[in-house]
Amino acid sequence: MNGHDDDDRPYPARNGRARLANPITPFRVFVCVSLSLLVGLHVYAYLWGPQEIATSISDVKYFVMQLSREISQVHRKHERLQSEVERVSSALPAVAAAAGRAKEALRPSHANNQHSLVDYDRQMGDYALESAGARVLDTGDTVGHFHYDGPVSWALHELTAWACHECQAARAVIQPGTLPGQCWAFKGERGEVVIRLLATVHVTGLSLEHIPPHIDPTREILSAPRQFQLEGLKSRADASPHDFGIFEYNKNGNPIQYFDVTWQAPQGFNIVRFKVLSNWGHPVYTCVYRVRVHGDLLPGQAPRSLVTIQEEARIDNG
Repeated sequence: MNGHDDDDRPYPARNGRARLANPITPFRVFVCVSLSLLVGLHVYAYLWGPQEIATSISDVKYFVMQLSREISQVHRKHERLQSEVERVSSALPAVAAAAGRAKEALRPSHANNQHSLVDYDRQMGDYALESAGARVLDTGDTVGHFHYDGPVSWALHELTAWACHECQAARAVIQPGTLPGQCWAFKGERGEVVIRLLATVHVTGLSLEHIPPHIDPTREILSAPRQFQLEGLKSRADASPHDFGIFEYNKNGNPIQYFDVTWQAPQGFNIVRFKVLSNWGHPVYTCVYRVRVHGDLLPGQAPRSLVTIQEEARIDNG
């Protein structure tokens, strides 16, 4: 029994410590102090000076009203600021989208690859450029379209076409000039030109250039090629050329349009054949302004000199 009495004695002490562990909150202290002050003010006003206390209370009331007014103004400003933040936040996606569109509009592009149309030849190597060593070998059965000024010009053109099968007019497709009329024009919508590249090249792409409609005298380019094909030849008489693919020029796109080859070849070629399969609707002729061939020069290759090209020409024609 004593043991139980001894065990029961610590409980009041523990309960006392539990009650002391729950102190009076600051709010209760504030309420008590405020009530004490109010009671003191009432006693002072009743005994010594009710008029002065009334005046002090009026001043306190005015101060509280001013403070409330200031708080209301701050609250209204906060609401306006919050509404502005919400409006700006709702406009941010549209601003970001507009910025993205502006960035894309300012970025120069053509077809699949991003390249500036200004100084295009300084950005991508052209292995079909005549001034670098390439040349036109043949035009097959393509019949050139020629405007005759008179009988003399007609006779000279016919004599040149009979004496030289490689068609001098087709050289325009590997020359840099692309003003209106500086093109290779042939009858109908189908034609081809065989080009010897300046060296053996692993072909990865090609570019086709045409004048834009706004500088054409007729304001339309129906004579522009539409579908065309590029082939790799081991020789001029190659019966089984490598097909790099069939492509389509967009007459409403940029003047210079780049195309990746559809089927790359494991080996390099130094002769390619460019074939026009259709145009954009001109019933009489088709105009090809410039063809560029892009790729990588095979290791150990060096561009041929003009003398070597002329010697090869004599051998081919002989």
